[in-house]
Amino acid sequence: MKAIIFILSVLFITNSSAQKFDCTSKTSEYQELFKANKIAESYDVWYSVFKNCPKESEVIYTDGIQILQYKIDNAPSAEEKEKLVREVLKLYDQYNKNYPLSTPDFEVNKAMVLVTNKIEAKEEIFNLLESGFAKASKNVTDANTIYTYFSIYCERFNSGDKKITANAVLEKYTLVSSLINQLQASKPESKEYKTAQRAIGNLIKDVATCENLEAFYTKGYADNQENTDWITSALISLSGKCSTKPIFNTLAEKLYSIKVTAQSANFMALGNMKQRKFPEAIKFYTESAELQTNPTEKAKIYYTLATGLLANDLPKSKECLNKALAADPKMGKAYLFLSQLYANSANDCGKTDFEKKAVNYLAIQTAQKAGITEPRLKSASDKAAKNLESKSLTADEISKAKMNGKSLNIGCWINETITFPAK
Repeated sequence: MKAIIFILSVLFITNSSAQKFDCTSKTSEYQELFKANKIAESYDVWYSVFKNCPKESEVIYTDGIQILQYKIDNAPSAEEKEKLVREVLKLYDQYNKNYPLSTPDFEVNKAMVLVTNKIEAKEEIFNLLESGFAKASKNVTDANTIYTYFSIYCERFNSGDKKITANAVLEKYTLVSSLINQLQASKPESKEYKTAQRAIGNLIKDVATCENLEAFYTKGYADNQENTDWITSALISLSGKCSTKPIFNTLAEKLYSIKVTAQSANFMALGNMKQRKFPEAIKFYTESAELQTNPTEKAKIYYTLATGLLANDLPKSKECLNKALAADPKMGKAYLFLSQLYANSANDCGKTDFEKKAVNYLAIQTAQKAGITEPRLKSASDKAAKNLESKSLTADEISKAKMNGKSLNIGCWINETITFPAK
């Protein structure tokens, strides 16, 4: 009987103690300190909430990570710093235990805590990243994290790790390249993914020879014919110096047949251009530009067409340059190229000496727009205008022709009207 009374007493005391700890008010208390930037002072209260109310809210964990990181940044010694880093890792484990749906990539986050805080634990970092990416690669959105994972993988390969073959590196490259490509598609305005993609490509350049890539993607194609992410990643890898390989065209045609997009049309354009099928390349580049929803990328495609495949078709080149400027009004280089086209056609489009000089007058005005719309091009803009001055109309010539305040239409393919100043 005494034993039962004792147990009940203990339970009562424990329960009373639990009831006395007010999770809500204590959470508010540490958060007020935290928001007031009194981060060090908030630690003790936060820790008591973490210990007593582990399932109160996810915010306890997200705040805790920041509070502990503050303490890490201000740790008095390397030993204290690593001890605190280990506390963050435990916090991530507890976070995942209580909120698994919110933390599928917790192992990746743990690895990056070690990396960010420069803790020497290469094997541990690698194992965490390997496990984390295997379980939740789709949840990783940080470009630097993806690059870090691949760079560590390549480092192990280069150091002679027998478990990692050249094909394994290419497989991993396909994975991370696919992730970056998907993230870039979702945030086309972001520059971090493009930077990461280039950096990842540099890491693998010695392994990713055209011969290795061709063999790897040819072999993997049979198992990935409907996997658009895999195909897209392969095409990105092959673009450029390896786009002449037959597998590039096979993959481009397959991706285009599955879904017509700005990207798949662009791959088709590149493939046809490499085969010197220029009319087809123009058709697909035009389609890619029309389908492109990112104004900057749309402008780039039109500019590439205007200055490349259509450079000798003056009316179409101008049309593409105007479309590029409509998409991106700040593309100064489009004005510079258009100015050069005008200047080169002065003798062909001007019937009289005055008209020929008027074409160069228009070319100068066009060149000057480059420096206005894109200030970094002002030097190039001024130079282009200066080079045309001797071939252009002077104020006296305009006055003698009684054209002050009047307009002159330049026909030919240019089809522009010049309005001269009143004085």
